[in-house]
Amino acid sequence: MTVVLGLHSLWRWVVLVAVFVALVRGLGGWVRGGAWTRADRLLSMIAVSAIDIQFVLGAILWVGQRRWSDGAFFGVVHPVVMIIALIVAHIGNTRLKALPNPIARYRTMAISLLVVIILVSAAIPPDSWSKAWA
Repeated sequence: MTVVLGLHSLWRWVVLVAVFVALVRGLGGWVRGGAWTRADRLLSMIAVSAIDIQFVLGAILWVGQRRWSDGAFFGVVHPVVMIIALIVAHIGNTRLKALPNPIARYRTMAISLLVVIILVSAAIPPDSWSKAWA
């Protein structure tokens, strides 16, 4: 489980960077306008995929280490907030496909990823921000 914890800890940086890059692209497209590109779609999918991988690693840890008995933060708050962030990311990503207007796509991408990055940042354990591993 130590390896999974290490991967989970390191992967959070991948999640934050992927979501931030896609968020900036979404905000830029929303403000400037322009055509929705394949790169935009790819950035959105990478951000959601990074969150999916983090969720799988976290679920393995939560079950494998019986984290539900580790107090309110690791037992309830952290997993619930992260699941909400995962759901928001998937809903935003799914809505993109249905929107015909590029500005609406960028707006949806930006808003959903802004909510995701706020949720994820809020649910990262406070003492782990200064550590890359653990």
